[in-house]
Amino acid sequence: MLSIPQGCKVGQTHLTAARHWQRTPTSCRPRPDSHGEASLLAKEVSSVILEAVDQQVQTNPIQPQKRWVWGLIAILLLLQILAPHRAWVVLLGGLGGALALSYVWSRQMARKLTITREQYYGWVHVGDLLEERFTLQNDSFLPALWVEIDDQSDLPGYSARSVRSASGQQTLHWRTEGICRQRGLFTLGPWQARVSDPFGFFSIVLDFPHTQSLLIYPPVVHLPTIQLPKGAATGSGRTSRRALEVTANAAGVRAYAPGDSLNRVHWRSTARLGTLMVKTFDLEPSGDLWIVLDMDAAVQAGEGEESTEEYGVILASSLADRVLQQNRAVGLVAYGSGDQDSDSSDAQRPTIVLPQKGKAQQWRILQALALVRAGGGWPLERVLAEMDRNLGRGTTLAVITPSCEPAWIAGLLPPMRRGVAPTAILLDAASFRSEKVSESEGDRVGAMVDLLADLGVPSHRILQGMPFRSIVEHKRVGRPEYKVLSATGRVVPVER
Repeated sequence: MLSIPQGCKVGQTHLTAARHWQRTPTSCRPRPDSHGEASLLAKEVSSVILEAVDQQVQTNPIQPQKRWVWGLIAILLLLQILAPHRAWVVLLGGLGGALALSYVWSRQMARKLTITREQYYGWVHVGDLLEERFTLQNDSFLPALWVEIDDQSDLPGYSARSVRSASGQQTLHWRTEGICRQRGLFTLGPWQARVSDPFGFFSIVLDFPHTQSLLIYPPVVHLPTIQLPKGAATGSGRTSRRALEVTANAAGVRAYAPGDSLNRVHWRSTARLGTLMVKTFDLEPSGDLWIVLDMDAAVQAGEGEESTEEYGVILASSLADRVLQQNRAVGLVAYGSGDQDSDSSDAQRPTIVLPQKGKAQQWRILQALALVRAGGGWPLERVLAEMDRNLGRGTTLAVITPSCEPAWIAGLLPPMRRGVAPTAILLDAASFRSEKVSESEGDRVGAMVDLLADLGVPSHRILQGMPFRSIVEHKRVGRPEYKVLSATGRVVPVER
């Protein structure tokens, strides 16, 4: 059993919130393997949808904006009392009429103006198009001349801020979109809508405090140059130990013994030999893959998308996807920070996903990789020492690290003696640095490759600028368009 340190996260299933109009595309929707997980997923999503529908808009009281107008009215009244004149009466009547009209206008906007914000889906991959639809409905006979949308979303490179206007009894629709450039958990909202009258005397603020969580998964790319060790670690095989239960490997036959199940009887051998014969089975090595992602902040290099941290996450997600496609079990260990906005020691906790098979496991790993951040306090040699007792025979260990410290290589020796097949994916940190590096520092990765080769550990060197070709083609989803065939009158969807 894997010992899990206190406070760690073990394969948590994070469901992002969805709005009532939300439509999740097939390529972005998790597909649990079992009916139980599917029903649980549907139940949790349904509860989130109901919560979004019941969300109410908070309309603030009408606020006066130009307070000098009231002072001007007081001065005109004083002048009319002290020195009566027709001019003061005309000015007071005009100014009072404008204030009354502005107030009525603002009241109409506060009662008759409706704005909705709808999202097409609640989880995407890096590189996907995020798209939201806004609807502005003006049920008043007066036009909404100026409606400002103020969005406080924290998604990098995306903002729904805009200014719109609508005539009386008009409904407007518009969309905002942006490309998801960074993995992680982000928030759409809260947001406000500010409305004013034509003279700017009053303003109304419609508050929408509800927030929408958006989880952006890392991309999954092709890895043609990275090969895992062959043998018992990655392929099905047989051992010399006989299994007491039925497995996929039938080793031979033996004479029937009392207590043997009839479903183990090998009828062809029974017919040929004239006596009951039953099948025997061999144990099959598990061939589990453990991916160890080094998230020690002290060894990371580069910034943003071109950093060893992001390259390591992409490699881990892609390697897990490829092995899961081979019907093998994959687990993940990443000792870093689980909070992208916190650098405190409390946020430095391990993320562990226990090895399992199936499509649901892929989404667990992608979720863990989407949330993990580089942190301090867990160098790679300490991580390998913590995992040592949990690596059994027939397991493959893939280490992804930018560290050039030879100390962590010693952590591979104990599991290797027990039949664990390790491989190392080395991120060349020197190639990710903007400043020039010395020749000795630039050759440290080469020295690590040679040292690993002497121990019989295959390694792969990854440089900055490695071409990543996404497995899933990113298409514009959520905005269908249709055309009518002139010959038959049939309406068909078209891709943009």
